This record gives sequence, C-alpha cells and structure tokens, in this order.
Amino acid sequence: MAPLSNPKHEKICQKRATGANQTEAYSSVGFSSNPKTAHVFFKRPEVIARVREIQQQRIDAEIASSETAAKQLGITKRWVLERLKYNAERCLRGQPVFDEAGVQIPGQFTGKPDAAGANRALHLIGLELGMFLERHELGGPGDFGRLSDEELLSEIKGSAVALGVPADVIEQLLVTFQPAEDGHNGNVSD
Repeated sequence: MAPLSNPKHEKICQKRATGANQTEAYSSVGFSSNPKTAHVFFKRPEVIARVREIQQQRIDAEIASSETAAKQLGITKRWVLERLKYNAERCLRGQPVFDEAGVQIPGQFTGKPDAAGANRALHLIGLELGMFLERHELGGPGDFGRLSDEELLSEIKGSAVALGVPADVIEQLLVTFQPAEDGHNGNVSD
C-alpha cells in the first residue's frame, strides 16, 4: 500500500503507528482533539490498513537490524544457549576461588550457589527450547461467565484467529468445547 494521498492523513497514521493514542495522533496535524472525531477517523478501512502496514514495516526493519547486528557480532542461538548453560552451571556451583595472583584455582568454588541466577538462565533456555507454555489472560474476571455457549465459541474462535492459529486446528479445538446433549462438554470434572 502506498502512503495515503492526503499528507495530513498520512502523518496521522505515522504518528499513530509510533504509539500515540488516536486523539494525540489526530490532533498532531492541527485537527480537533475531539476523541469521537479521532475514533471515527481511525475506523476507516484505509486508515486501519495503513497504520498496520507502517507498524509492520517498523517491525520488519527492527528484525532486520537485529539480525544484522547479531551476524556482525557472531551471535547465534547456539552461542547464546552455550553461554546460558555456562551461567546456569556457574551459578549452581558458586563463584570460582582465585589465588593471590588472581588465577582461578581449578575445581574450587565458594560453595554459595546463586539459585536465582541459575533459575533465570535455565528459564531462558527452556523458553528458547519451547519447554514452557506461555499463558495470557483474555478479558477481565467474569467476562466469559455471562456468555452463552455460542457466544463463548465465537470468542474462542476469534481469539484463535487473532493469534494466527491455523483454521484446521481451530476446528479441532472447537470440537473439544461442543456441549454434549446432557449440557456438559464431556469432561469428567463437569
């Protein structure tokens, strides 16, 4: 998508894509600071598409920059994992002991493990290897309790689509939540 033909509209989209709220972005070019007017402007399909495109361009540029820097420094996933493993091991056994000349005495450590440091290194390794499931709360307390089964299924499907879950996986997931004829979803704990 090319920049919007109206330069003020393009500037508003650029401002919004940097994180400004709707009213701030809309009023940054001299338009009214009325939140309702700004909201209406940002509901326009071409504005939504342009802001998303600008945000994606920024993300792509940041990723490319990070990849270039990592490549120039010789940093790879293997390099990072090796150092995290070393840090975890070092934290578990304690700090090395040095002689008067500042040379490490082989095999001798303070015996004071840094459990927090070891746990952090191990956690980072586990995250990289996909060993942990990241959970995110959707909605506030009780938001889903007031929904009918159909509304809840619609919410689940919408959230899965927004997270990029493939359609066939979504359908398999939704089958799990289909109420049985007795009103329960088939789980023993119901």
